[in-house]
Amino acid sequence: MDIHCHILPGVDDGPANMEESLAMARLAVSDGIDTVFATPHVYLDGLTSDEIKEHAAALQKTVTAAGLGLKILSGGEGSSSLEFESLCGYLLHNGPYLLLEFPLSHLPADAPELIFELAAQGKIPIVTHPERNPDILRNPDLLVPLLDAGGLLQLTAESLTGGFGAEIRACARHLLRRGWSHFLASDGHSATWRKPVLSKGLQVARKLIGADRARALVLDNPARVISGDSL
Repeated sequence: MDIHCHILPGVDDGPANMEESLAMARLAVSDGIDTVFATPHVYLDGLTSDEIKEHAAALQKTVTAAGLGLKILSGGEGSSSLEFESLCGYLLHNGPYLLLEFPLSHLPADAPELIFELAAQGKIPIVTHPERNPDILRNPDLLVPLLDAGGLLQLTAESLTGGFGAEIRACARHLLRRGWSHFLASDGHSATWRKPVLSKGLQVARKLIGADRARALVLDNPARVISGDSL
């Protein structure tokens, strides 16, 4: 299962049209993925959660008509700059989990406070691609307050394989070894450059933390997101 994928057509920096979305769906299925969460970027002027669900339903109809056994679930990658109540509306499959994206330039000083507030409201924030944040690259221990506040972490599969460079690869593997990763997702944007592929990253994870713990990142934990159960 892939809990973070920009597969909806024409809504953000992912595929431009349905044909490109369908190409991503075919690639995901060929990689062994059976479920994809459609999680477009959500900024201050972004899509509403209802609009995302409508787009996801349309994509599901097209994917099914193409004979692909891929389930499309709705969600969103909410920016930490969103108003608190708005951010709480972009839930993964209507459950308590949500994807939370901090700026790619830095980790805000109030990041632990935001995660604590979300957790206090019964939400379970999943911080996306922390290994690609420059502050965390310099000091991974900055994640400890986020974890203590109730946050979970999602690594990008391509980070583990070196697709974002050696420094990010080293950080991702460090976080994995420390047990500071709860999900492995593609963060896919395209069928050609940011692909919806998990298998190569999963292979690295198996070598680093063993088959059972690696399986939890892409199957067991995502299944709890769907059911709404805690990890």
